[in-house]
Amino acid sequence: MTTRTLIAGFVLTAAVGCGSSEQQQAEQAAEQAAQQIQQGAEQIQRSAEQMAGGNADAMAQGLQQMAQGFQQMAQGQGEPVDFEVLKAALPQVNGWEQSNPRGEQLSMPMKFSKAEARYTRGDSRVELEITDSAMSQLLLAPMSMFLASGYSERSDEGFKRAAKIGAFPGIEDWNSQSKRGEVTAVVGNRFIVQATGHDVADLAAVRQVLDAVDLNKLAALK
Repeated sequence: MTTRTLIAGFVLTAAVGCGSSEQQQAEQAAEQAAQQIQQGAEQIQRSAEQMAGGNADAMAQGLQQMAQGFQQMAQGQGEPVDFEVLKAALPQVNGWEQSNPRGEQLSMPMKFSKAEARYTRGDSRVELEITDSAMSQLLLAPMSMFLASGYSERSDEGFKRAAKIGAFPGIEDWNSQSKRGEVTAVVGNRFIVQATGHDVADLAAVRQVLDAVDLNKLAALK
């Protein structure tokens, strides 16, 4: 499988569930970026074979082309919403005490905005993050395999599996030995909502915090 096919496959899997126009934009960006990265990789391979002839410039050009491809994947398809809007989406959760709500926003080298808060109940704590990826495939692609319907892995320590979080694709990850759980939802192929629990009895406690987020309202943000 070529580098281009692999990267494009990850990106297109992540694009499942978005609207038709958004999906077309994501597919087009994936194809262009993957093509650029593939061409850079091929250039590096050719120059490596010719290194005996001192062709260092060709390798430098290949590296530059790959870097441009990754930069294109990082830039996404639009502007992230203001982090203050994401902070307002952090919910109050019954039975949990919220603390340290904060947000941040970045324009380079990758556009995104993020809000986060900590929730505590006794010795348990859950950290909630809401990230607007601005449809940056560099942020979305690493999760694509785990979002695929039916994905599941199990061990003596716990499990990791694809899950439905409301109407959106997600991932559940649980380790019974460390009592650590993580639930992630990808909303509108753009927003990444992730709750990470520490010293929790089970994954239901983590789901409670994430489920308190109004995902449909989040999906409507522009």
